[in-house]
Amino acid sequence: MEFEGMERISSIFGILAATLFIIANAYYPARAITRRLGIHSKEMNLFFKNYLKLHIFANVTAVLLVAFHGHYADERNILLKLCMAVTIWLTIAGAMMHYKYPKGMKKHLRLLHTQRIMIFVWLWLIILGHMA
Repeated sequence: MEFEGMERISSIFGILAATLFIIANAYYPARAITRRLGIHSKEMNLFFKNYLKLHIFANVTAVLLVAFHGHYADERNILLKLCMAVTIWLTIAGAMMHYKYPKGMKKHLRLLHTQRIMIFVWLWLIILGHMA
């Protein structure tokens, strides 16, 4: 009975984490769309400045939820472990990029952090890892 309760908590944490990841990471497509459409205003800049704060907070919170989700889940496999590693790496790289640490690494980290392929790898690992 105890195990079933923990599995339920794990599922709730997983759903919350997924929701936060979706909300947080809609930042980049939204910003790209406004840039492509040429939408520039003080209000829009303020919106994205605030959204960036939400992006950071929601992603860090989601990583913590995923850690609990993975710890209490009954399913474990190499794909999910790799997914967790990619999640942590993206979070650390994003934090380093945001706080500009170390100085000469910003451009390099931005290239690594925003590689579209990493998002697809991450999604692929999530889907296949949960199907295995």
